[in-house]
Amino acid sequence: MTSYECDGCGACCGTFPIFASGTDAQREPRIAAEGKELAPWLQTPEWRIQLFPLPFHSACCFLDQESRCDIYDNRPDVCRRFAAGSEQCQEARARRGMPALEPCIV
Repeated sequence: MTSYECDGCGACCGTFPIFASGTDAQREPRIAAEGKELAPWLQTPEWRIQLFPLPFHSACCFLDQESRCDIYDNRPDVCRRFAAGSEQCQEARARRGMPALEPCIV
């Protein structure tokens, strides 16, 4: 099995829409404070708060100046499931003009 390690480029956080659940917002209250709550008819158990895209943001509002997640320990479940080196990861990097993430050598 090929293994990848995230290099913290932040490409995923500025390429694909990011939604958080109510549970995510309970774990990290800043999610509700900084995100946009979806209209009730658009909400699902996993999609309650939109974090990206939002007006005036080029990436998730929780990325710091070094493209590091400011709420990493309490990040939304969708972010926890995003796998380094996955097809989406490589697509995000390509869209940002970055080279593909290389597998770890073990």
